[in-house]
Amino acid sequence: MTVCTPKSPIRIDTSNLELRQVSLNDAAFLFELLNDPDFLKNIGDREVRSEQQAESYLKTNVIKPQKFDYMGLWVIHSKSEQIPLGVVSVLQRDYLENLDLGYALLTRARGKGVAFEATSAMLEYLTQIRNVQVLDAIVKPNNTPSRRLLEKLGFDTDGMVTTPENEQLCLYRYRKV
Repeated sequence: MTVCTPKSPIRIDTSNLELRQVSLNDAAFLFELLNDPDFLKNIGDREVRSEQQAESYLKTNVIKPQKFDYMGLWVIHSKSEQIPLGVVSVLQRDYLENLDLGYALLTRARGKGVAFEATSAMLEYLTQIRNVQVLDAIVKPNNTPSRRLLEKLGFDTDGMVTTPENEQLCLYRYRKV
């Protein structure tokens, strides 16, 4: 089934950040992000060990037709520094009922409000512009900073979910009011 929707914006702007969909030009940045120690610890090892593998990973796993044109990875780019800081993801996971909103930041971006600003902007875009009614988010139980962020965004805890890899994650749900 083909779903036709208006084109996604070229970017979503906040006061400090620009969010744009990932492209093959982001292979070097993605290589850095996928090998960040906290990414490996809190999200998982994607076994990407070179920029060439990052480009292949983008082609195979990230840049592909999606049900909605706003799905996928969005690069969080600093307006002032002109560098990528992380990603916001909008994904449909087989084991979740709703779209999954996620994020990952490089070390240099943590503790500066980047995650809140970027995820707030994406949440607003999805619920106000795209009229998405419910979103899920998953997080490891011991990832306290991410759990706090989800609660600050208005997500409520909704139990636990088991991934296909048999990992237990906290499930959070956001309902548009």
